[in-house]
Amino acid sequence: MKRERMTRSLCALALILFAGSAFRAAPAAQAAAGEAKPQVRLALSSAQVDVGDTFEAAIWLQGFTGDYSDIQGYEIRIDYDPELLEPVTDGNESALKPKVFAGGASPMTLANRIDTAAGSIHISQVTTKKGNLLFAGYGKAGELRFKALKAGEAQLTQSKSIVIKADNPGVNIIHTVNAPTVVIGTSGSVSGGSEQTDTVGEEPEKKGGSVTKDQALRVFRDYGQIASMSWAADAIASFSRSKVMQGTPAGNFEPRKNITRAEFAKTAVVALGLDMTQRLTPTFADVPKTAWHYDYVETAAEYGLVEGSTRGGRAVFLPNEPITRAEIAAVVSRFLRGFEGFPGAAAAVDIPFADVSADHWAYEDIRYLHQFELLKGKSADRFAPADNASRAEAAVLLERLLALRDG
Repeated sequence: MKRERMTRSLCALALILFAGSAFRAAPAAQAAAGEAKPQVRLALSSAQVDVGDTFEAAIWLQGFTGDYSDIQGYEIRIDYDPELLEPVTDGNESALKPKVFAGGASPMTLANRIDTAAGSIHISQVTTKKGNLLFAGYGKAGELRFKALKAGEAQLTQSKSIVIKADNPGVNIIHTVNAPTVVIGTSGSVSGGSEQTDTVGEEPEKKGGSVTKDQALRVFRDYGQIASMSWAADAIASFSRSKVMQGTPAGNFEPRKNITRAEFAKTAVVALGLDMTQRLTPTFADVPKTAWHYDYVETAAEYGLVEGSTRGGRAVFLPNEPITRAEIAAVVSRFLRGFEGFPGAAAAVDIPFADVSADHWAYEDIRYLHQFELLKGKSADRFAPADNASRAEAAVLLERLLALRDG
């Protein structure tokens, strides 16, 4: 009986996806100006190519954090001009390889096909599981390589973009979609493409009350340790609710554990709600395209938040190395300095830390953040810039950054 009920539930969810309207206009009252919305976004490796070149297009579900973190199904159809573009599948028409849901969600792929004659790509997944650990806010629904066939302007459009969440059957939740244009020329004779955006779907009805701080922390087996860290508990609870930071497979948060450079890159990208970048070739020799953190490191690098180093004549990122307190200060400082309308550091402001001299490589970054009370030292006069940053410290700094940015 349990298997039968599960099958009926899955079939019903599939019918919702395939029968749902592709674009339901959002009521004006729900589409508030400047309000951040989750996205189904096409990220291109290049908006300008020559005839015969190849480029990549990735389909990302991004920004579905907090109330949107229990995504239960999606259906996406991408249309392209088959006279201008040709998918490169290497004989495998199921090459999209969606990575939206967590493994425990046991998703079923209902569609994963490419119609080269019609010029369309169709991908759809559902899960019968419920809960806020199904989807962590950002997930790649597919990735495909195209070959440019002849000169012209080739637009990729989302003719269907349906995203539903648990307990909201039949409701295509509000999100934005984009339609990027690739300009195809000869020998670099043209300039880059353009992009159109649209808002689709409708606000899902919220079920139940909000999660309290204590409830958010009690999902972790090491709740007692987190609760004892009064300076970090609020930030950890906030990021736990929104799924910006999650626990380990064993069910712990491990607040005192060092956070790696790759982990911090992903956390920063998700927390700041950055648009994902698609790169045809890796920037760093030690971050291959097969790495779980590849897209997040590339996106953080594209925004200028992280930098690598040169070793043996190669650019490397050292993704598995712990990130230091000075390095996360530099990441946050770079973001704020690039944030439009945010003030620069006052020349007269100095820092009280005896272990950060004026010739330290991160002196200006630490001084800049200290000015806005975004970071503190380990004591009144000691910052410990070379110490490894913990998961708790990363959460606190990023939460303060979000409060400052959004305040």
